[in-house]
Amino acid sequence: MSMNPFRHRLRFLAAAVGACIGLGASQAALAQSAGYPNRPVKVIVPFPAGGLVDGIARTLMTAIGAEIKQSIVIDNRGGAGGSVGAAAAAQSPADGYTLLMVLDTHAINPLVYKKLAYDNEKDFAPISLIARAPMVAVANEKVPVNSLGELVKYAKAQPDAINYGSVGPGSASHLTAEMFNMKAGIKTTHIPYKGGAPAQTDLMAGQIQIMWGTAPYAQSLVRAGKTKALGQASAARSVAFPDLPTAAEQGIKDFEAYGWVGLLAPAGTPADIIRFWNEQLKKAANSAEVGNKLREQGFELVLGSPADFGKFIRSETQGWQQLIKARNIPLE
Repeated sequence: MSMNPFRHRLRFLAAAVGACIGLGASQAALAQSAGYPNRPVKVIVPFPAGGLVDGIARTLMTAIGAEIKQSIVIDNRGGAGGSVGAAAAAQSPADGYTLLMVLDTHAINPLVYKKLAYDNEKDFAPISLIARAPMVAVANEKVPVNSLGELVKYAKAQPDAINYGSVGPGSASHLTAEMFNMKAGIKTTHIPYKGGAPAQTDLMAGQIQIMWGTAPYAQSLVRAGKTKALGQASAARSVAFPDLPTAAEQGIKDFEAYGWVGLLAPAGTPADIIRFWNEQLKKAANSAEVGNKLREQGFELVLGSPADFGKFIRSETQGWQQLIKARNIPLE
């Protein structure tokens, strides 16, 4: 008996649907992202325009946009140490058209804010760490020390003489100073500010004596006058301060701290899109124009795999958490 043609078509359709349902996750991701990107991509920078993170984002995305022949829009959403922009990214569709450029505060925020609107690990897919710069100690020119070694001696002789400023409780500048105090066996008084500008003003005026900041930021302070660099918390001297001894060179061992920048996507973004952006970042950073520009600003390029970046963020959070507990550091 011949098969009913209509029934035959139904069976064919059912088989096709079953095959589609049986696609593996990687195949489904490839199907979803075919032709990507075919419209503008938004990169959320969770800090105001004009800052270091914003500058890195614009430098990289201008080069990548030209390479992939697609518009990349920088969306500045500052607030709460970068957590406002991070929350916006976490709640965006996981289709590769919204990305998040993060600073070192991303790893610290879960320790600072009791109620974040996102989970650092569950709500983001790491793409790559991009660049880092060592933290550098800068002092008002009237402070009678010219190195970290001299600072330690001075602070031990006059325990209440040194105030240090930070851009806020729980910031990298705050925690780096506390790590230094612990490693050097000294005590200095924390003066928190709401941002870098007021802290810089008081440092130059002598209202605070010391401040820790990334090498590019510290470089701008020194160039502005009335301040001097004392040392850097890195394994090797940075491009920004090639003549400035590291903490280790000055007798403070096991003390390293860096500011860093990386790129994330909302969790669930297809794996091939994550690979696409990882490859584009490496291509842009390895170009002479982009790479040299970032290095001239004092950054070291440290691009790697998505998995490595995920491990790095977890390690940073765990390391700062241990310091906070060891020093009983108040973050509010």
